[in-house]
Amino acid sequence: MTSEAIVKLRERIDGLDDRILDLLQERAAAAIEIGRVKAAHSLPVVDRSREKAVLDRLMIKSHNRPLAGEAVREIYTAVIRACRAAQAPVRVAFAGPAGEIGQAAALAHFGALGLYRPRENLAAVFADVAEARADLGVAPFEDAAGALSGPTLELLAEGGLWGRGLIRLPLSLALLSRAPGPEDVRLVAAPAEALSRAKGWLAKNLPGAGLLAAVSPAAAAELARGEAGAATLAHPVLADVHGLAPVAENVEDQPGGRVSFLILGRDPAPPTGRDRTLACFAAPLSAGGLYACLDPLARAGVPLTRLHSQPPPAAPGSHRFFLEVEGHFDDETVRRALAELERHSEAYRLLGSYEA
Repeated sequence: MTSEAIVKLRERIDGLDDRILDLLQERAAAAIEIGRVKAAHSLPVVDRSREKAVLDRLMIKSHNRPLAGEAVREIYTAVIRACRAAQAPVRVAFAGPAGEIGQAAALAHFGALGLYRPRENLAAVFADVAEARADLGVAPFEDAAGALSGPTLELLAEGGLWGRGLIRLPLSLALLSRAPGPEDVRLVAAPAEALSRAKGWLAKNLPGAGLLAAVSPAAAAELARGEAGAATLAHPVLADVHGLAPVAENVEDQPGGRVSFLILGRDPAPPTGRDRTLACFAAPLSAGGLYACLDPLARAGVPLTRLHSQPPPAAPGSHRFFLEVEGHFDDETVRRALAELERHSEAYRLLGSYEA
């Protein structure tokens, strides 16, 4: 009896899924029509205020229902991204060769909605976005130890682009191969750092497999594609990029690490209601100079979530500070506090806000 009830409920779910899919296709078709109108009038594809209004309305409408709050936000954020990509796929630039950590971060966030553009270095990513060869860029922001990326901050401080989103990428490793399963793997080729991170797992689960330190992830993936019984180690989101399938996941010996990447754009992101703001400034070289800059935040009750200093390239004898505070720069309290900070500082620049 129980199994019959489950079968009927599953049949009902199948019918609902068919209806949902049809409605999603209708929504995408309407989005494509909007895209044509925008193109005819030279309007931008992305309308963040409209997207925020859609999410806010649906979250209010879902209050006290089985799917509510963050679940609705997550579902409809994916729907909006997919419909936006149907209008025009997002061109995303990232630093480094295809198939490495930069593309893993971009894929984790944009998925199939992006057209990916690997660039030789970080400066080229900034240039691509600034000169509209890419819609958005992805740049390293925070490493696994919590240290911020100095090169990204310096390029951002030079001006022209905004930080408008964060991608938090778990440092997960998967065993990728064309073999049917891990028991069929006879050779694991990967960069030495990846082999080291999975040393214990490999010894326990593939004790008879050979290990080969490859010169690059691309070379390791090529070997895994071309040799029977060969595999490589890479982030699971890169499986399709390498033309392989994950035959085992979470093979790293110490799970839980993650890195963050900053999404770069030519325009700032609108408020989401749970934002953080990034800015940079130079404090006067006098007693109490830094205190005078930061005191307005404390008096306004704006939490300082991060403070980082590094010498600017042109003035190694001084220090530039990068700070992150809670709230969007359009929030009245944050805006007033940062304006007061700017008054007490030198070389102040607002760098953007992003969802925390």
